[in-house]
Amino acid sequence: MLDLLVIGAGFSGICMAVNAHRSGYSYLVLERAADVGGTWRENTYPGCVCDSPSHLYSLSFAAKPDWSSRYASQPEILAYLQKTARDFGVIPHIRFGEQVTDLTYDEQKKFWSIATATGQIYKARFVVSAVGQFNQPNIPDIPGLNNFGGTVMHSAQWDHDYDFNGKSVAVIGTGSSAVQIVPQLADKASHLTVFQRTPRWIVGKNNRRFGFWQRFVFRYFPFVKWAYRLKIHWDQEKAWPALLRESMQKTERTAALTAEMKEKVADVRLARKLIPEHPPGYRPILLTDDYLPILQRNDVDLVTDGISRIDKDAVVTDSGDRIPVDCIVMATGFKSHDFLPGINVTGRCACNLHRQWQLTGGAEAYLGITAPFFPNLFFMFGPNTNLSHTSVIFMLECQTNYVIEAIKTVQEKNASSIEVMRSAEERLYSSLGYWIFLTVWENEHIGKHGDKIANYYWPKRTRDYWWKTLTIDEDHYMIS
Repeated sequence: MLDLLVIGAGFSGICMAVNAHRSGYSYLVLERAADVGGTWRENTYPGCVCDSPSHLYSLSFAAKPDWSSRYASQPEILAYLQKTARDFGVIPHIRFGEQVTDLTYDEQKKFWSIATATGQIYKARFVVSAVGQFNQPNIPDIPGLNNFGGTVMHSAQWDHDYDFNGKSVAVIGTGSSAVQIVPQLADKASHLTVFQRTPRWIVGKNNRRFGFWQRFVFRYFPFVKWAYRLKIHWDQEKAWPALLRESMQKTERTAALTAEMKEKVADVRLARKLIPEHPPGYRPILLTDDYLPILQRNDVDLVTDGISRIDKDAVVTDSGDRIPVDCIVMATGFKSHDFLPGINVTGRCACNLHRQWQLTGGAEAYLGITAPFFPNLFFMFGPNTNLSHTSVIFMLECQTNYVIEAIKTVQEKNASSIEVMRSAEERLYSSLGYWIFLTVWENEHIGKHGDKIANYYWPKRTRDYWWKTLTIDEDHYMIS
């Protein structure tokens, strides 16, 4: 019988495993793939770079002093995660090639039974789901897509053997992956067509490389590294008021970004297509230095018409335009609202997690970490813990510490289970609904009791989340 079983070996899974290792718990990590890394293992498309500064997009207990640039690339982040797992002794505790299919709670014996696709059954007192939000590629349901005669690939399922040289390429989507992919393909393709559904705010990235002496100082003078990391955090945290829909900061930021995009795009008609009507932060702001210049080339078109269908050799828009293409790249992101996809979860009183979330209008969890009727089950990067202004790694570390505190609380009381009360979750969501109403997300998504849940973002400052997850409020739990 394990103390703890972790599902997933991405950023959150490794973070949880390291802390379990440090706390002396017996633990196991089940990973469906053949290596650690999560989304940074899956996304290998050309130009894949993180949108959070490297020194902040890393674990505090494994701060890397020698990042090559301000925003690290996919290979460097993946290597960092692999090294972290090795250095902290996590690798021997990972079972690769194990995809979890069922979680079932035994009410009498107070443990979880975990079944995998290989037929293995594991038992653990506590379970942490670290599968994240970005593990299930979103493929749009476009009529005719399956009959397309050319090549179709998703940004998270990149075909590195495909030769783009001289091909006519369509990129569907204009999110964070698209703005990195498009500049990489423009010089190879004979013609590039970018299909945009919703415009996004775009800001210069200024991704400069760190010089030898900067890396030297970060390595041998750790306080400088920590001061630099702290400065990045507080600079981004200070941007939070701009997410309030009635704030002066939001108005000023909107005006500044509008002026910046108009200055960078000479063609007035193109600029009109690119500048969003929604305020900054409603969707994450895109950081890129070369996307806007590429769109102004003669061999690149931006199409804002909807896609009606896909023929054998062309994309057809709602206005009837037929655009011949050899390859379609889906830069359409992930099904980020599907938590624990493909895993059947049965808790206390035979309660089914996905059915419960369906009845409440979407995924919900107390502090994004745990849910009523599911004792000793915790989530990493769960509902309402995404961010739009700073690094989510901060949230992951808060959640990890909270889970460890919950386990310690059970042990100290010589108890067998800990389960959040429904009343505590409802009070939290009532508060979140109020804060979301004040933000730019207020009309994005409607959840439980009509509250605004807005793409599952945390609507307050990260320091508020840190404070709420610092200790376990035993009045909010049933400890038995």
